[in-house]
Amino acid sequence: MNSLIAICYLLQENDEQNRLWLTEEHFYVQVRGKLRRFDIERIQRVAIENRRWWFPVVAGGILAPLSLLAILLNLYNPWWLISLLVGSMLLWYWGATQHQVLAIHQHHHRQDIALTLVSQNLREFIKFTNRFLRQGLPTLYVKEDPKAWQEAQQTGYYAPDILQKQGFIPAYTEEQWKNQPSQGEDWLMVNSLRLTSSVRYEAEGKQLLPRIYGTIPVGAVHR
Repeated sequence: MNSLIAICYLLQENDEQNRLWLTEEHFYVQVRGKLRRFDIERIQRVAIENRRWWFPVVAGGILAPLSLLAILLNLYNPWWLISLLVGSMLLWYWGATQHQVLAIHQHHHRQDIALTLVSQNLREFIKFTNRFLRQGLPTLYVKEDPKAWQEAQQTGYYAPDILQKQGFIPAYTEEQWKNQPSQGEDWLMVNSLRLTSSVRYEAEGKQLLPRIYGTIPVGAVHR
């Protein structure tokens, strides 16, 4: 598998059977353990959309009047026919009700994947994926550790203390960075394409935040 960029769990954290993840070459969807893989170059966009399931609508629409007619004509056991009538009506109602799906629009067709839950993290993940499809990886912003930045001039790599403590360097996209209280702090602009370490976008609260899992080459930084 190529390098992981972002991951989103559909139902609960670390649920390996229900998740989406994005790499530089593929978009993966795993629902109830069933895995689907899509080539990034073939995807135009992904979206959360509403669908009606027409097969249950048609089946329920046919069975309901037939079972009602059979009841009126007293052709079979009425209790069995009443159960069939109620079941047909429920089937029709379920199909006619709009359901939320993950719609993956490709060049010549669309594939819908049923969703049982649409969380804010999933919406952020979809938003990020579409931006990645259009623009690639964005410029990232990290807080400057003056001591670590000074050492980076000698070593060639920026490695703040937080990397040792947490295992990654917290970062922000430009949109997220603009919402941060500056408090006189200095920031480093990081070119994602020049990073040699993995960048993962992970859920934190209601946001999908980038995290850099390793040191940052000085050549990838603009102050």
